[in-house]
Amino acid sequence: MTSPTPQPKRTSVGAVVRALRPHQWVKNVFVLVPLVFAGPELRAAGRLTESLILHVLLGVLAFCLQSSATYLLNDLHDVEADRRHPVKRLRPIAAGELPVPAAWTWFWAILATAAVLSWLAGGLFIAYVAAYFVMNTAYSKGLKHVAWVDAAVISAGFVLRILAGAEVAHVHVSHWLVGCTVLLSLFQALGKRKHELLTSDTSHRIALMRYQKAHLNVALPLLAWATAGVYLGYTLDPDTARRFGTHLLPWTVPFPLLGMWRFAKLLDDAETPRSPTERMLRDPLFVANLAAWALTVGLLIYGVVGSA
Repeated sequence: MTSPTPQPKRTSVGAVVRALRPHQWVKNVFVLVPLVFAGPELRAAGRLTESLILHVLLGVLAFCLQSSATYLLNDLHDVEADRRHPVKRLRPIAAGELPVPAAWTWFWAILATAAVLSWLAGGLFIAYVAAYFVMNTAYSKGLKHVAWVDAAVISAGFVLRILAGAEVAHVHVSHWLVGCTVLLSLFQALGKRKHELLTSDTSHRIALMRYQKAHLNVALPLLAWATAGVYLGYTLDPDTARRFGTHLLPWTVPFPLLGMWRFAKLLDDAETPRSPTERMLRDPLFVANLAAWALTVGLLIYGVVGSA
């Protein structure tokens, strides 16, 4: 039995903004990762210019808009299913705050703007953005209904962000960092599926009915330890020490371990159906740990402390 369709309301700016999910834009900092980790070498070679930084920031903005267009597309396809979900029914399209015709208009406008910014970023960056859009369109059309494949698509989206960031910054991205991205994003995606199993009716997502909590309880710790292991491998790599001029990076491993532990604790809270991804960005311990990691790594790789 489907929920009654909400009566159309006058579209507000707030409804449009919420439909774009700007709180999810934090994911697009992955576009910056290649530039941040290649910064010391770029600076030494005189290539860390304002123009380069501007092009990378254009790339971040392009991915932000592209991801918002993807969210709109996904919500347009899922409007009926979202109306049966305890939290997603409050999304602007499902709640009738943003009428479907208006949502389609915003989708095309934002998609076009993202394409223009991607072209301005230069190089093959626009190809990565296009691949991200095609992949997420396939996700909305059907891949999200396939258990485990849906999580793999989410992970691939993060990898595309990393590769796009390397393209626009004209740098090589370490295979260690790509590996960390794959494992960490899988951990986050499967963690969300576990939380959904604990807090909502599985009928709203076909793939969710094919997940089993027991399997996720095995996969999540394995992914967490694998992520930490690959990150440790990156920090111990002699090439990493040479590039950054410090052997102290292995001491930063406890930060990601604490972050993944805290995220896992949020997953087990079945009292609220709110996404654990949203909650972790408001969690004082998680945010403080993330800030401490970023500050420590920044001080180390930019030569403020530590030496080879």
